[in-house]
Amino acid sequence: MNSTRNPRRSFVEAGVLRAAATALVIALAPGAGTADGPATAGEQWGTVQVQAAGSAEAVPDVAILGLSVDIIGTSVSATRDRAAQLIQAVIDVLERHGVEPKDIRTDRFSIDADYRYTNDGRRRLNGYRVVHALAVTYRDLDSVGAVIDAVSRAGGDELAFGYIAFSHADPERHLEAARRDAVDRLHRTARQLAEASNRELGPLLVISEEVSVPDYGPHRTFSAGDVPMRTEAADTPISVGRDTLSVTVSGVFVLR
Repeated sequence: MNSTRNPRRSFVEAGVLRAAATALVIALAPGAGTADGPATAGEQWGTVQVQAAGSAEAVPDVAILGLSVDIIGTSVSATRDRAAQLIQAVIDVLERHGVEPKDIRTDRFSIDADYRYTNDGRRRLNGYRVVHALAVTYRDLDSVGAVIDAVSRAGGDELAFGYIAFSHADPERHLEAARRDAVDRLHRTARQLAEASNRELGPLLVISEEVSVPDYGPHRTFSAGDVPMRTEAADTPISVGRDTLSVTVSGVFVLR
């Protein structure tokens, strides 16, 4: 079976860096020393606090798949056995597609009594319910559609697809570009403020950062059992898209 191929691109594309800078406050303090030494008599110096944000767009290279079985049966042991068989079949397929055991995590496992209510409002035991959910990290986005199809055939109508989300194996690589851009804009804005105030910009005294990465939670969720993963002849097309990683830096400069 041929799946729709999604080009795997894990680079920060040129021309997509975006940043904004905001000056927060200028404080002047007469007669105090600077980072370069004490002030002379009557000299005024101060600080300027600046904030700047840089961002970078990048294509995800990791998919997170949420899979689950939700079985109701007449006995705990029989229902648990059926759920275990289905989940093991799914795990076997994932491993045949190159997924390592460390990338398969049990996200939920529960056994509960299942009740139904009669027309007169009385509760009646219907059976026992076993839910076993997996969170799977899949690292080959070129074939993610094919693995979804293979898993759906292994699990049949009792396997539900809860969500798909996308992430980055090495987000720091992209954050470095956003960080450099933010720091460059930080210095540029500080120079502009100093010139507009007829002051001379001194050294950077303090710098800090705040990192913002996309929310890699489920893009869409479904109730267990509501979306059986049954596919026929067609391959499942998966579109990865792109997302934005950003860094905000704050700095305090000497202002003479």
